[in-house]
Amino acid sequence: MTRFFRFLAPVVFLAVFTIFSQAQNAATSELHVTVKDPKGAVVTNATVAARDGGKAFERSTTANSDGDYHLIALPPGVYIVTVESSGFAKAEVKDVTVTVGESAELPVALVVSGGQTSITVTSEAALIETTRTSTTETVDQRSIDNLPINGRNYIDFTKTNSQVVKDNAPSIGAAPTSGLNFGGQRARANLVNVDGFDAVDNSTNGVRSTVSQEAVREFQIITNGYAAEYGRASGGRVNLLTRSGANSYHGRVFYFFRDESLNANTWKNNSLGLSRLPLQEHDPGFTFSGPLVIPKLYNGHDKTFFFVAYEGWRYASPARAAAHRWSAPTRSGCGAGPPG
Repeated sequence: MTRFFRFLAPVVFLAVFTIFSQAQNAATSELHVTVKDPKGAVVTNATVAARDGGKAFERSTTANSDGDYHLIALPPGVYIVTVESSGFAKAEVKDVTVTVGESAELPVALVVSGGQTSITVTSEAALIETTRTSTTETVDQRSIDNLPINGRNYIDFTKTNSQVVKDNAPSIGAAPTSGLNFGGQRARANLVNVDGFDAVDNSTNGVRSTVSQEAVREFQIITNGYAAEYGRASGGRVNLLTRSGANSYHGRVFYFFRDESLNANTWKNNSLGLSRLPLQEHDPGFTFSGPLVIPKLYNGHDKTFFFVAYEGWRYASPARAAAHRWSAPTRSGCGAGPPG
């Protein structure tokens, strides 16, 4: 028995490590920095670092034989990238944005240090991906916050992609599908990840995780040409990243309300002399985030952060069989004999 557990422990560890590694790949980003001198030759003895000032998170890498520096497993965000090398002025690239699942490239050209200790590189050009063949699109936080959506279901934002349409096939059983057709594939042929972890029911392939729209930072849509870390989907993949806290406290309170008094009546109801259908929809919620601080016990600034989101939904719309109700002129004409 002892020998069996000695064999089982490494297997379990390997399985957990593999799952965690796949989750990290789906929920993080990579930044490949190419460093060159003023003549265009690569610089192989530089130190490259990326820092997220809001969370005091930093990742760095050093010497590389071909002048390419790889910063892997970066949480998506906005970074300041610094490059330092002997004989050159320190280069600083601000507002470098990396998105979920991205493998981007950033070229940096150094200048010879002639009394100048540092230079600031400003570029509005978007980062590019040249090492991947997959077709992807990122729905960022600005789009999620500002684009109108009926129902406040974050996954409906995927329909901004021209290859994604609403699935009109009825759901089978209690488990709902993703409700989306990627390139003509069935809605049960998709895979949805939340923070790198599988959010799809293995038996029915229906989405089993519900996340408030207010808690979504961004997500990536992959329609074809998946990388090696992805699988189990003949349709499309959605990699969702939830929001997190930072070194300052932020909060938001919202309340969405719908009532029949705010709606116009339908043409059919007007033709039958019927009033508007009753409708009551209430959608309150809040978010709160920041550093985890327990007075006199723990100070989480620069280390530990939290994000809390709540959204409640109440909907009431009594059904009414308007099609079976006749207007007064119609009722008076029913049963009348032939004219004359």
